Amino acid sequence: MSILAGIDIGTNTVRLLIADVRDKYNFREIRSERRITRLGEGLIENGRLMPSAENRTIYVLKEFGEILKGYPVEAVTAVATSAVREAENGKEFVERIKVETDFDIEIISGEEEARRTFFGVVAGLNNKNGSLLIIDIGGGSTEFIVSKNAEVLDSISTGLGVVKLTERFVKSDPVSEAEIKELNQAINNELKNLNKRLNGINNATFVGTAGTITTLAAIDQNLTLYNPLSINNYILKKKSVDRIFDNLKSMTIEERLNIPALEKGREDLIIAGTAIVLSVMEEFGFREMTVCDYGLREGIILDLYSRISNSI
Repeated sequence: MSILAGIDIGTNTVRLLIADVRDKYNFREIRSERRITRLGEGLIENGRLMPSAENRTIYVLKEFGEILKGYPVEAVTAVATSAVREAENGKEFVERIKVETDFDIEIISGEEEARRTFFGVVAGLNNKNGSLLIIDIGGGSTEFIVSKNAEVLDSISTGLGVVKLTERFVKSDPVSEAEIKELNQAINNELKNLNKRLNGINNATFVGTAGTITTLAAIDQNLTLYNPLSINNYILKKKSVDRIFDNLKSMTIEERLNIPALEKGREDLIIAGTAIVLSVMEEFGFREMTVCDYGLREGIILDLYSRISNSI
């Protein structure tokens, strides 16, 4: 057993997990934190990380550093994903993090993000066997992973990120039908050749992870407080997602903030995220999705455990 920590610096959210890891699939959560910092804000327009977004993220990393001091953590891995790997000043930001927080940040590729996400998702699923198509919707990218009997067959990282899509297409409040049409067109353009490129998806079970999808599962159950036990392995029907989307797009941002299950900071992004979910379900013919509360953050820790175990 090892007490390990993982930090996921995403385009929208920064996450921390401290866990007691028993083997490559099993761990006991000790402490879990997440903060929405919107690191990728303005990245499409400027090509760079904005100072205000960097400052918000470093503030949270300092907070996480203080939290880590309270636990006997043996090793920490911190990774940065889409926003940092795409920004002109991404490496500069990583150097700044090192100076101000002492965290060594690994900038991971979309393929590596998919690989570690897979580790986390498989650990959280009741049924790991058979064929799976796993989708991980992030702020700056969306990963598609195909597996069979807990082994990866194929993975593709796409540019479908909820922060990117929201900044490009969602301008009105509430969102207009013209904007929804443009948003869907952009998503479908990205998806149209994906079906042919992914291998092994015949008769696959559709699995979804990350904030958009877990939020939809929470809304569908009318949760007032987020409960991972109610989210993990929940079956989310396409007809439910259609209904939720119809409601969300008719609301103003202020009205969405009154939905208890909708985390503050996602009230604008949930439109693009839900549109991605629906487009994928339609493209691949899925009527339901198995929701997984585990993802990249858990995969970071399990990958770290494997590397430590193999080095002994």
